[in-house]
Amino acid sequence: MALEYSNIFDALTEDAAEASELQTRSDLMIAIRDIVNAKGWDQKQAATAMGITQPRVSDLVNGRIEKFSIDKLMTCLYKIGFRFKPQFENGQLTMSVQSVAQMQNHAVMA
Repeated sequence: MALEYSNIFDALTEDAAEASELQTRSDLMIAIRDIVNAKGWDQKQAATAMGITQPRVSDLVNGRIEKFSIDKLMTCLYKIGFRFKPQFENGQLTMSVQSVAQMQNHAVMA
């Protein structure tokens, strides 16, 4: 008998909401790590940009999921230039990613 899960976190908990939160934190951590790598930052530079310590950046890039809330990860993401914008329209929920610079330029133009 083979067990099948839609994601690894379903195997860790029977609570679907908790598994979803863990998956979201993991996804955010991976995205932040990839942005840091794409910018060519070392951990000290990333720490400065995100307003956290270098050991916290180490925790983040090494996947220590238990050390980060979704709120903290969203703040880190914003500080390196990105934010999520959820929108509900016509019965559909969509999520876009905006560059913070684009948002600031739009606010200046308005």
